[in-house]
Amino acid sequence: MRPRLVPTALLAAGLVLGVGACSDDAEDAVNDIQDDAESAAEDLQEDAEDAVSSASSEIDEGATDAAEAAVRSLAAQHGADEFEQAGHAIDGELECEADAAGGEDAVDVTCTGTTTDGEDAELTGTTSELPGASATELEGDFTGTVAGEEVFSVPNLGGR
Repeated sequence: MRPRLVPTALLAAGLVLGVGACSDDAEDAVNDIQDDAESAAEDLQEDAEDAVSSASSEIDEGATDAAEAAVRSLAAQHGADEFEQAGHAIDGELECEADAAGGEDAVDVTCTGTTTDGEDAELTGTTSELPGASATELEGDFTGTVAGEEVFSVPNLGGR
C-alpha cells in the first residue's frame, strides 16, 4: 500500500500548491479592485470639489454683475437729476459703465451724456456701500462735469 500513498501525497501537495497560487491570484485581484475603488473615490472627490468651486465662482460673478447693474441704473437716474439741479439738463439718458473690481461695495462708475445745450456731460464716482442697500440713493463720492468743467460734487446720488 505504500506505493499508493506516494502518488496521493504528491497529488495532495500539488493541490495545496495550486490552491496557494490561486489564493495569490485572488488576493492580487482583490488588491487591484481596492486600488481602483480608492482611485475612483479620489477622482469623485476632486470632481465634487471642482464643481463646488465653479458654482461658488459663478455665484460671485453673479453678485458682481448684479452690483454693477444696480450702480449703472441708480447713477443714470440720479446723475441726470444732479445735472438738472446744477442747471445742465441731460438730453435723453446717461449711458453708464460700472466696474466692481474692488468688490461689490466699491464700484466705480462713469456715465456720459449730452446736455440739452449740446455739451458733453460726464459723471464719475465710486460707491462706498453695497449697491441696492438703498433703493433711493447711492452713497459714495460723485462728480459731474459739463464741457470739462465741474458742475457738482456730491457724497451720494439721489439722497436729496
